[in-house]
Amino acid sequence: MLLIKKLIEKGVVSREQEASLVKEFEASGKKEEEFLLSKKIIGEEELFRLKSEVSGIPFKDVLPIDVSLDVLKLIPQRTADHYKMVALMKNEGFLEIGMLYPEDLSAQEALKFLSRRWDLKPKIVLIKPVVFDEILKRYGSLKEEVSEILDSGATKETKKEAKKKKAEATIEEMKRVVEEAPVSKAVSSIMQYAVEKGASDVHIEPEKKQLRVRFRMLGSLHSSVKLPLRFHKPIVSRIKILSYLKLDEQRMPQDGRFSMMLGDKAIDFRVSTFPTTLGEKVVIRVLDSAAGFKSFEELGLSARDKKTIQRAIAKPYGLILVTGPTGCGKTTTLYSALRVLNQEDVNVITLEDPVEYFIKGVNQSQV
Repeated sequence: MLLIKKLIEKGVVSREQEASLVKEFEASGKKEEEFLLSKKIIGEEELFRLKSEVSGIPFKDVLPIDVSLDVLKLIPQRTADHYKMVALMKNEGFLEIGMLYPEDLSAQEALKFLSRRWDLKPKIVLIKPVVFDEILKRYGSLKEEVSEILDSGATKETKKEAKKKKAEATIEEMKRVVEEAPVSKAVSSIMQYAVEKGASDVHIEPEKKQLRVRFRMLGSLHSSVKLPLRFHKPIVSRIKILSYLKLDEQRMPQDGRFSMMLGDKAIDFRVSTFPTTLGEKVVIRVLDSAAGFKSFEELGLSARDKKTIQRAIAKPYGLILVTGPTGCGKTTTLYSALRVLNQEDVNVITLEDPVEYFIKGVNQSQV
């Protein structure tokens, strides 16, 4: 009961509460961390930082998307789930291991066994349960899902192209390939992954020997999938067909958009193609209207900035300049202002490049 004692020392739990809390904990049969979180006495991060302080094991706040799939699979999924430990980073003879319960003797034995197999020295850090759960989900990764879909249903045309290294397929042949289930499912899986992970953009880009798919999350790009290069043209062509773009135009940039039902939500995707020396790159902006339409209260503005904008949009004329890098919230901020201005007795016209979300009652024009 080291954590409970530490909470009493820090005054988070009073001496009067101690007896009843200890009694309840002993009757619960739970681990101390699980018990404290279930009682909502302390938040996850604060609890595991406290555990770090008590145990002397460093706490690390990890972004799950940053964990390489190759490193992750050094610990089998079943082992990771059972012992609540995941591989985070490999570095010069060391392997960083994120654990919830490093004091667990059976987990320590399993780690010793795995260390001998890897010939790497483990470096243990504490991570939050929510981060552990997110990292665990990555075992059923997008890379495997997409590769399995494409490989299991690879069409005769695709195999033939790969073996004979045919030049360009005709437009009719390409349409036939991309309309088949495997390529369609692969594109759907990529889009679903982007929405589930809260990505603002998807980058599909050819390299010399492979096709790379990256997702922009919180402003930074993260590489998640690398596929055989033979899937580049079918995937790009499928996206072009969805977006009503020209399949035979590969030397000029094109812009389009499409919608998909993912679960019970209709998600819009804005598509831009760009010719590179290695083939066409595609960038897809994810437009989730549920995430895009926010009130000022939900934006996270400071009280001062919120008042400034509210005063500005109440004026009969003027200008609000919103700037910043990709994915920082420019469009979301401006559409929040439009939600306030969009009243039955007011005529609202927008000039946009491009129109990202469609707003009922607003006259939107793309320039």
